[in-house]
Amino acid sequence: MKHNTKKWQASLLCITLCGILTACGSGKESQAEDMKNSETIQINETDMGAQQENGTEEETGGMEENRLIGEQTFEVTLEPLGKVTFASYRPDTQQNPLGDALFEIQEAGGKTTALEGIFENNIRANEIFNEVEAVSFPDYNGDGFSDIIIICNYSLSSGPDVGTGYSEARIYRGNEDGLFTLERELSEVTNSALAEKTVQSVLGFLGAGKQGEAQASDWKQAYIDHLQKQDPEEWQGYQLIYLNDDEIPELVEIGTSEAAGCVIVTYADGMLEETRLGRLNFTYIERGGLLCNSDGNMDRYYDLVYRMENGRLTQIAAGYYGAEDNSRVEFDADGNPVYQYQWNDVQMSQEEYEQKLNAVYDTSKARQGYEWDGWLSREEAAEAVEGME
Repeated sequence: MKHNTKKWQASLLCITLCGILTACGSGKESQAEDMKNSETIQINETDMGAQQENGTEEETGGMEENRLIGEQTFEVTLEPLGKVTFASYRPDTQQNPLGDALFEIQEAGGKTTALEGIFENNIRANEIFNEVEAVSFPDYNGDGFSDIIIICNYSLSSGPDVGTGYSEARIYRGNEDGLFTLERELSEVTNSALAEKTVQSVLGFLGAGKQGEAQASDWKQAYIDHLQKQDPEEWQGYQLIYLNDDEIPELVEIGTSEAAGCVIVTYADGMLEETRLGRLNFTYIERGGLLCNSDGNMDRYYDLVYRMENGRLTQIAAGYYGAEDNSRVEFDADGNPVYQYQWNDVQMSQEEYEQKLNAVYDTSKARQGYEWDGWLSREEAAEAVEGME
């Protein structure tokens, strides 16, 4: 009996030990499986995040900020969309040297629409993009909806005329749904007919001047109609100035903030043209056809010179200066900040910079664009226009 008890105890011990070993093995296997599953979940979540991020960019047409062409990006009011941002982007030439510029309409609420390109996949046939020369938002066909005219400059990338530059106009027709359709045939005919492509020459070819005259009997009514449509909360005041040597003034819209800047409204051939300046400060040479937008902040400043041509302001020169690192500004012996100066993409001294600026824009003849707190209200501006002879 005693012998049988020992055998039972030994059997029990064996069973218990096997159970423990089995449980330990099962735990390690379960832990390994959990770690494997955890790694799989982390990898999948990372992939999904990347896919979602890429998908958002494709759906909205979002582009990298360093490709944004600031001087050809505007906050504008387009009929019937209302206030939108028109954004111009340089092509990603690292991905394809023949890539073309891209243009977007960015509406409030995040909706973004890319305008159709000239070529499939926005890749040129044999041309390298140089710059966007001009953008305008007229109603060239007089249907009450805003249209878009864009003029870009390109250089041939191969062939006997390699490197030769030329301008190309593209025309987009707007409609009642706020959509813009590329008028391919009209654009081709326009480009073939015009030796010089400017907004005014394109509008003249399209006969927009006559249509504009039918909508506004004269420049007074055009300005008054324009003023009546303005949002009083967007502009803190208005001013009338004379840029070129005629009897039609230019209308200055003064923004409520530095970010809003100023807009110069001009009239020619029965049409109004708008040019948005950066920030609020500018000067002009009265009846000399020249304007200089000089402003900046955080030790980064600029002088952008415009010339009045055929009723439209065209930028003819650009200067930039400031600290290389505005968080660590250096000062000279007189306590003046040490800045780097660049005129038309060429580095130079401060003295050379000032000489270049005055060569195209005589600062001694310049007058301030408007007097602070001396601007006109919308109603006063309309009355001033109405009272002119």
